[in-house]
Amino acid sequence: MTTPAGWHVDDKGATRWWDGSRWGEDSPVAAPSTEFPSVPEGTSTTTVWVWLIVLLPVLSAIATIGYLVQMQQGMFDMLAAVPLDDSSSLDVERLIAAELNAILTPWYLVLTLSGWVIYGLSVWFAALDARQLTARGFDRPFPWVWTFLSSLVYVIGRHVVIRRRGGRTLAPLLVTIAIQVVVLLAASVWASVFVAQTFETVFWMVTTRQM
Repeated sequence: MTTPAGWHVDDKGATRWWDGSRWGEDSPVAAPSTEFPSVPEGTSTTTVWVWLIVLLPVLSAIATIGYLVQMQQGMFDMLAAVPLDDSSSLDVERLIAAELNAILTPWYLVLTLSGWVIYGLSVWFAALDARQLTARGFDRPFPWVWTFLSSLVYVIGRHVVIRRRGGRTLAPLLVTIAIQVVVLLAASVWASVFVAQTFETVFWMVTTRQM
């Protein structure tokens, strides 16, 4: 039975072209591998840049706390501007000033500016982190442009890609998650305390007015 033309293994174990009657001299070109090579064991996956990305939200949290505390004081000033009885009229100017002070505080400017600065630094640090990972042998690390969406997205994607290449990079991800959880819990506690204090103040004012 005649062997049909095609790529076959010859008697020496090499893959060559068989035209139906004789062997060719060329071997087929291997298809390029779609898998990325693993990095050598022990290759460091942490950089100073990824840690800066992880810790930058702490600065944003500090600015947020400062703004919320000052806004809370402004809200109480607004309530204080409301008269407790009919013998005194509403101090409109004081009420408007208190309302503006509750919103447009110096901490509001700090919070706004720091938010943009932290956003820009996160993108820059992610680009430097990706460049350093490439220099260490990580072929095509997680694209740093994802940081434009969120620094959390970059840290998670970075972790997944490095793990697939055989690296270990759990610490930055765990610290990022811990910071997010702490900030969320702190915000929840502050909101609960603020609402409770506000209702307590309003209740006291209503009770005093009815006496």
